[in-house]
Amino acid sequence: MAIRLRYMLAAAFIVVATVPVFYLGLWVERTAMDREISAVREKHLLLAGNMTAALERYAKDARATFDTLIRVAAKGDRLHTMADLVRQLGFRHFCVFDHQGQLVSRINLLDGSPALDGALLAELTAGSGEDSRFSPVRANTEGQPAIFLTRRLAGGQLAIAELSTDYHVRLQKAIAFGRKGHAAIVDRQGNIIAHPNPAWRMAMKNIAKVEPVKQMMAGGSGVTNFYSPALKKDMVSGYTTVPETGWGVMVPQPIEELEERAGEVKAAALSLIVAGLFIAAILGWFLAGVLIRPVEAVLTAAREIANGRLQARVRRPDRLTPTEFRELATDFNEMATRIESANEKMVAAVERARRADTAKSTFLANMSHEFRTPLNAIIGFADMMRSELLGPIGNRRYRDYAGDIMVSGEHLLDVVNGILDLSKIEAGKMELEDDAVDLPTVLREAQTLVEDDARKAELNLRLEIEAELPAVRGSAVKLKQVALNLLSNATRFTPAGGDVVLSARQEIEGDIVIRCRDTGIGMNEEEIEQSLTPFTQVDGELSRKYEGTGLGLPLARRLVELHDGRLEIESIPHQGTTVTVRLPRKRVGPRAEPQDQAIAAVKGEAAASR
Repeated sequence: MAIRLRYMLAAAFIVVATVPVFYLGLWVERTAMDREISAVREKHLLLAGNMTAALERYAKDARATFDTLIRVAAKGDRLHTMADLVRQLGFRHFCVFDHQGQLVSRINLLDGSPALDGALLAELTAGSGEDSRFSPVRANTEGQPAIFLTRRLAGGQLAIAELSTDYHVRLQKAIAFGRKGHAAIVDRQGNIIAHPNPAWRMAMKNIAKVEPVKQMMAGGSGVTNFYSPALKKDMVSGYTTVPETGWGVMVPQPIEELEERAGEVKAAALSLIVAGLFIAAILGWFLAGVLIRPVEAVLTAAREIANGRLQARVRRPDRLTPTEFRELATDFNEMATRIESANEKMVAAVERARRADTAKSTFLANMSHEFRTPLNAIIGFADMMRSELLGPIGNRRYRDYAGDIMVSGEHLLDVVNGILDLSKIEAGKMELEDDAVDLPTVLREAQTLVEDDARKAELNLRLEIEAELPAVRGSAVKLKQVALNLLSNATRFTPAGGDVVLSARQEIEGDIVIRCRDTGIGMNEEEIEQSLTPFTQVDGELSRKYEGTGLGLPLARRLVELHDGRLEIESIPHQGTTVTVRLPRKRVGPRAEPQDQAIAAVKGEAAASR
């Protein structure tokens, strides 16, 4: 009788999977209690060590505060801002007694805090020394547990401070786990300072006979088992001591809780064995389905790609998938990626071609407009002069026409030079002089060049330059071109009666900041981006209101970047625009001498003419 492969695979998988699961569950069941004890020993000792470290820090802080109180009392000063800190550390009052036991000075840190009685004073005097010492826990005159700090001073005086045990209690209460797991703190005589049983704490019960307390009184640390009289249970406890004060910390837990947890682990191990058998059977039965799914995934992805969803891919096979199916999925995904990449490149190429065609059309339209206007003027005036329509060639009006022809020609030259400069910068062929540039001179020259236009446009043009502005390293001609472009834009786009302000100053960090602020038409975010694109204007139609090639701001930004600086635009529609040029500190140099400045200007003009 033939046996189906699916049955064979299921049986083999069940056997292979069940054996290790069974032995793993058996091992967990037999070692559960040992592992619980080992884990608890480490955890309890760590908790006790952490509490001891906290008590050591507290003892150091209390000693330092006690020494401060001694100095304050000796000088007769008041605590002022230290009062809250002293109270937070648990200080109730501070006293200084002379060698006859008479009170010399006293600082009450809690209202109504009582003085020491004679018996307690005698006991503290006997246990004092030249170093600050912590007493065992004792009842103060109100019957509350307290710890006293003592120190023998010069002249036989004795300084005593009473501390509450509130910090120890808070620290002890922070440790609670399981049903009965807790922490306890005792002094060097075995008296309880902090304990979950409030009655024992208030009575300062002595538990010196308990095994971990014996070990702590001897200065030891470790983990031990003992019988707890309070809980009447066998316990396991970690314990450590604070050497400076003799305080001991123990963290006990009933052993029966560990046994309960071990029982839970054993039950979980049994459940694991049963679940392992069940899962092994399910996995074995569906193993054939696991082998079929990769083929189905390839078919599904192929159908989606055929329907136009080029992003479709075969999902990553799981670990049970055979190598052949993995390679099939990988090769299919690589093929789909190549198809999608080729399609994206084709779409991107079409989009680039469309944008290039649009940019070319816009550029040609703008340039034809910019060239046509001055050329028409040149041709018209030249034709009139050639035809002598106004009389002989010596007529005075012909000189005016010649001036108009010159202006139009200079405009055409500026357009061509701007295009050439931008092309040089984009090609990385623009060379920058490294001369000392006197910025005030450069900015005043730029202002002079636009003063006539500003006056005709009825604008208020101002120059605000910080006194003693240092020179910068760079090209005087290029920086002048930047300032001129900013001023030209500002005067062109500011209505009559508006303000155009060009300012320059040095910031605290050393950067030189040049700002051109106007009260013109302003721009929104999209228009700001357009204004920085070459051959583009915010008003981009042929019938636009404002003339220009759209090269001013893009060329200015490129020239500023050549000086390692940056150009930023802030603008609000219908309120105005502020263009900020920031030249870095490394470009700031000594002020240029007039002679050096003149030489730099000549070099720059010669370079521009070339």
